[in-house]
Amino acid sequence: MNSQGKMYGAYGRYFAPYAIYEIDPNTGQATFVLQTSFIGIGGMAFGPGDELYLINARDAPFIFSPIELHTLDLSTGLTTYLGDTGIIRMQGLDFRDNELFGYSQEVGLVLIDVNTAQGVDVNPSFLGPDTLTSSFCFNSNGALYYVDTFLWMIDVQTGVFSFVNPTSSPSLWSEVEFIEGPTNPLALWVGGVTDGPMTIHLSGAEPSSNVVVAWERGGGASGPTAIPAGLPCAGTLIDLKSGMQLLTVLNANNDGEASTPPQFVPAGARRTVRMQAIDLSNCETSNRILISY
Repeated sequence: MNSQGKMYGAYGRYFAPYAIYEIDPNTGQATFVLQTSFIGIGGMAFGPGDELYLINARDAPFIFSPIELHTLDLSTGLTTYLGDTGIIRMQGLDFRDNELFGYSQEVGLVLIDVNTAQGVDVNPSFLGPDTLTSSFCFNSNGALYYVDTFLWMIDVQTGVFSFVNPTSSPSLWSEVEFIEGPTNPLALWVGGVTDGPMTIHLSGAEPSSNVVVAWERGGGASGPTAIPAGLPCAGTLIDLKSGMQLLTVLNANNDGEASTPPQFVPAGARRTVRMQAIDLSNCETSNRILISY
């Protein structure tokens, strides 16, 4: 993502030139930008001045050939070869300030000199997960996250991984991007006793807005599900099943907060229930909560 908030991705078929697309971060819609000559792109990242850096991808029988660093001008399609990184099996790129990092399934986290293209293993004594894809990005605070089928954090100084959580997808992720969320996101939580009366609380709603709280029986697969046409916030994705039900509608106060009186878990929840809220004024969704009792 560049400094203007525009997101780009690359796509191409096996052993075919890759094309660049602009991606709408709100809808996921991809719009063709230009065709490249690269037979595979392993990662892209915008650097200082919104200059786009990319690395080529190596497929068999060249998988153990060093990865090259290039720049690409999105307005002209002109590419500039910067050099050989000296690193093999590398995918994923991202900047932290003026420092460019990549990830290699062979050596782990790599720091890349944008002037020489030379890559340096951050910690030769540590090798992270050897997965088929390497997807990582920095958040706005400089924390580095890595995703395969799990979410990890990487210490940039040592290259060491720390487990965060499993993801909701059983598949490997080909690329991830950090998008700054609301400064005061819609938050949902409960209080009380899980096998008795509980209260539902929320914060971060628009002042005086109506907020819907929906629920579903827990267990098994869940969303995302698009809210059907004809309903408020139609098309908004919510992390519940299509058979979700309305639990309550809360009216937020002038501080964007609301709570319910004590109530029991909905009948038919089968001892597990998931809940999520939607602010009808802006269609923002809350975190999803799981209650087991």
